[in-house]
Amino acid sequence: MSKLLPFERESPELIFKSKIKLGKPKKRSAEELLNFGIIVLDKPKGPKSIHVGNKLRAILEQPKLGHAGTLDPLATGVLPIGLGKAVKLLPVLSKAGKVYFARMHLHGDVSEKKLKEIFEKFTGKIVQLPPRISAVARRPREREVFWIEIKRISGRDVWFEVGCEAGTYIRKLCHDIGQELGVGAHMAELRRIQAGPFKIDECVTLADVKKNYKKYLETKDEKYIKKIIVSPESAVCHLPQVYIDDLVIPKLAHGSPVFAPGILAFSSNIRKGDVVAIFDKNRTLLGLGLAELNSDELKTAQKGLAIKTDVVLI
Repeated sequence: MSKLLPFERESPELIFKSKIKLGKPKKRSAEELLNFGIIVLDKPKGPKSIHVGNKLRAILEQPKLGHAGTLDPLATGVLPIGLGKAVKLLPVLSKAGKVYFARMHLHGDVSEKKLKEIFEKFTGKIVQLPPRISAVARRPREREVFWIEIKRISGRDVWFEVGCEAGTYIRKLCHDIGQELGVGAHMAELRRIQAGPFKIDECVTLADVKKNYKKYLETKDEKYIKKIIVSPESAVCHLPQVYIDDLVIPKLAHGSPVFAPGILAFSSNIRKGDVVAIFDKNRTLLGLGLAELNSDELKTAQKGLAIKTDVVLI
């Protein structure tokens, strides 16, 4: 069983349409990161995701701030926070796959053999009815569980790891597994250990943010900001990529689409309709767009619409 999210299983190559050499990624200043960066937060147990965002807003004095993918008050773990313009990147992070570590409490005794059999039934495409309290319409919807693995069993407590499509409710997953077992079950603990490209070992805490921002204000040493905020480019590394000519950038800045002649290089895994990250030749993120051509078509395209611009970040 592969314990990788779909984008991590791919090894795309860069295909060059022009004889150019891409530069090294730009190192953003502290001021830039505060207005266009991502905090990979380890959400604490207790507050709602929105309340955690409010705390960060007060600490950083940044009115424009949002989070990607909500966690229940009792859940902890990876909660990407977009600052300033990076709020525009949150939808693509929210839709990325997730990995959770959870504890499920069974309401009756079940053999380990039966437990493993039922867990296997919840791998692959499953249908969930969202909980009564949720941000989406309460009707059955299909989601994919990429893997689900029992890590530990102690009495009626079962610890497991699950990698799944965005929008999969782990609380509901525990309930449905309990129903299938015939004894009932509920989620007792939940920790998100990965959200798209961001993993738990990259996280900072609210205390880290407060301490380092205070030191930055006192010293103006940018290292304190770089300890707590990552570049916006890191938030799109799970997306297919397109690199465009400098002459295209002024038009892109006004929302113009990208036409085939303006593309210098692109990743080999682009499918029509994919959200792609648009960069300049120095690997600076310029925006997001929807692919009108796949990678094979881009190789030979000499004219025509290639990327429909969706989000402009310049």
